[in-house]
This record gives sequence, C-alpha cells and structure tokens, in this order.
Amino acid sequence: MDRIAIIGSGFCGTALAIQLLRQARKPLSLTLINRSGQFARGLAYGTRSASHILNVPAERMSLFPDRDGDFLDFARQRLPTASGGDFLPRSLYGDYLQERLRQAIAGKAAQVGFASLQRQVLDIREDAAGQQLRLDDGERLGADRTVIATGNFAPTTPAGLGALDADPRYIRDPWREGALEAIPATARVLLLGTGLTMYDMALALQDRGHQGPLLALSRRALLPHAHRHNSRHPDLPPLPETLLRPRHLGELLAAIRAFVRDAAGQGHDWRDAMAALRPITPALWHNLDDDERRRFLQHLQPYWDVHRHRAAPPVAERIQGLIRSGQLQIQAGRAVGARREDAGLTVGIRPRGGSDVQHSTFDYLINCTGPCSDLRRVGEPLLATLLDRGQIQQDANRLGLLTDDFRLLDDQGRAHSRLFLLSPMLRASHWESTAVPELRQHAERLAKVLLED
Repeated sequence: MDRIAIIGSGFCGTALAIQLLRQARKPLSLTLINRSGQFARGLAYGTRSASHILNVPAERMSLFPDRDGDFLDFARQRLPTASGGDFLPRSLYGDYLQERLRQAIAGKAAQVGFASLQRQVLDIREDAAGQQLRLDDGERLGADRTVIATGNFAPTTPAGLGALDADPRYIRDPWREGALEAIPATARVLLLGTGLTMYDMALALQDRGHQGPLLALSRRALLPHAHRHNSRHPDLPPLPETLLRPRHLGELLAAIRAFVRDAAGQGHDWRDAMAALRPITPALWHNLDDDERRRFLQHLQPYWDVHRHRAAPPVAERIQGLIRSGQLQIQAGRAVGARREDAGLTVGIRPRGGSDVQHSTFDYLINCTGPCSDLRRVGEPLLATLLDRGQIQQDANRLGLLTDDFRLLDDQGRAHSRLFLLSPMLRASHWESTAVPELRQHAERLAKVLLED
C-alpha cells in the first residue's frame, strides 16, 4: 500500500488531501499532519472576525477547477441571497474546506485509508523502506512520499527593531490568537506596513471599539486598490503573443503597459487586464533570470502587489472611512530604530525622500509587513534541517523552494522522487502561487502526479 504524508492542513494540504481521496482507486494510506490541530482552516481561514472577508469573489473560490460554483452553492445553504460577485466571510470559507474534507473522507474508496495527526514534523530521512518522518513527540512515521504543504509564515522583525522583540507591546505575529486583545481602546498604534494585513488589523481594531490614533507606515505608502462590485464575471481582453517574448524587465514592463493601454482602448478596465495576465504569469516569471527577478522585487513588486492583490470593496470603503475621519494616517517612510520606554515604544521614522529621523512614541506596534519568505529566518525546524543537510534548495531571491514539477530540488539541483512541495513557497518557480484559483490547480495536478507514480 502506497503511503503519502502531507505536512500542513491549511488550504494547500486540505485541497491536496481532498483530491487524493476523490481520485485514488488503488490502495493508499494518507496521513494529514498539522501541529495546531486546526485542520482545513489554516492561517487565512481560521479567523472568526466578520470584517475579515475573502479578497476574491465567491464564484472564483471553488476548491475544484472543474466545478466553479461549488463554494457558492455551499455558501447559499447559509446565505441564500449570496451572489457570484460577493466577497464572503473567510470563516465561511474555512467551514467549506472542513465540510468538503469530511465528505471526501466519507466518500473515499474502501482501499483508501485516512488519518490525521496533531504533530510537528522535525525531520525527514530516507531509508531502504522509504521515508521516516521524525515527530515532535519522539515518534516516527513511515511514508513512501511526503508533501510539504505548509502555508505562509509569520512576519519577521525588520532590521533596526530587534530591541522590541521581547516587549509584549510589539506584536510580531498579528495572526496569533488573541494578539490584539491587550490593546486598550485609546492606544496609539503603529501599523508597520500598508498592505492587506494592515487593512485586516485596522478593521479588527475598529471592531473592538478602538478610538486611538493609528499610523500605517511603509516605504512608499501604497494602498491596495479595490475590486469592483461585479454582478457578473467580466470579459477579459485577449493576450497578445508579444507578452511572452521579453527576457528583460524593462521590455516586459513596457509590454504589459501597452497591453493594459490597448485593453482600455477596447473598453476593458485595468483589472480585466490584470486578470487576463494570471494564466501566463508563471511563464513571464520563467522568462526572467535571477538578476531580473531581483530588480522586479526591489523596484516593482510593491506596485504589482497593490494592483494584483486587491481589497474587497466593503473593506476598502471602511479603510477610506478611517482615513477620512483622521483616525488612520498613512505615511511613507522607514522605521530605522526603536527603544522600549515606560511611556511606550519610541520609533525612529525616516520619511521617504528625507534624511532626518523623527521620533514618535506609540503604545503598541503591530507588524503588518506580510509573510516572511526567507526560510532561514522563519524558525521552522523541519525546513532548517533539510536546508542544512542539502535536501532542499532555496532560490536566489529567497522567495521559496526550488522545484521541478512539484518535486523538490536538492542543493545539487537534483529532483527528489519522494519529496514534493505544494505551498506559497512555489513562488520561487511560479510566482503566481498564493491564491485559491492557482493553488487549486496545483493541488489537482500534484494529486495526479502522486497517484500515477
């Protein structure tokens, strides 16, 4: 009997488990491992805040590439008036994942076994019998193949702010359960970052009745654009073949701008052009070498992110309300140092374009800089061990792990036959690998690879 272990049970691990359970027609033993015990929810969908809603319309959030309306059908059982263009609660999506996993387990073939473990995997070694996964309780789990399906990692403390690490007034991981509970309603709060995590934290504070001032700080002070209110799925402009030719970032940027401009001339919104680019984004990424990718990350990624990773309309409207009221201020600059004082956390801020450092004191600082992708800094024992041993290889720009058709590469560039990856760490090879529409396709493809081997 083939033994497959999946490490991680957020969206990626759950989607893969469901696909394997649905497709398997030969003897299979499947084990889903998660250290938190929160199966089928993960970081994104574990929230219970009503203000935390999906950033993708309901019609595009199905687990299954061939059943577009599956999530919407589930949602309408609880929200009968839900439409395809609605941005629904993330907690509801977590319920959907749990229910579809339950159904897949119940409907699996008789020769397919399923087990779930609340454990942390510390190491993976290969032997004549296959693989041995060392767990945090000292036990070992045998497997023939293992998929690393861990999700996004918590932010790391930015350079210059290390003095705050031990202070409870500094919230490094905003998604830690109860992270905001100690913040008084009148507290002065610095939100480090101006992306979607900042939106989530600002609204969560507002839901708690927060009345104190909020300052959101990032290098460029760019805010995510908003999705449109769509009653139907928009038509997308056709992609010109010339987009796949550029090998240099400047040429690619010019080609994309021309495409957006031409699409606008045909009556399309720029959002339609961004949506049309999604299927070929991995190919565009493959066409750039490491130096060109580094240039993109240094100079263009913030602009890409605010156009590509947009906010749901109700979320964007509430954020604009906080800005108009003056409670939330947005500043372009860098936090260049900090010190802990009885009166608060004093942070040195260098405004963008300036040289003088201004010092301001806050009662709390929330790290909203987004997930860390540098695997040497995330504090994950399994990844650190595999990297040290050379079993896996981080990409040159530290976005994730290098793969060949989901097979992890070792430090010599050789593809593993037993060790696979399905997670946002696929960004190293695919770039576009953080949202459900792409990850569900990866899950379906990887399930086929695993079942055909």
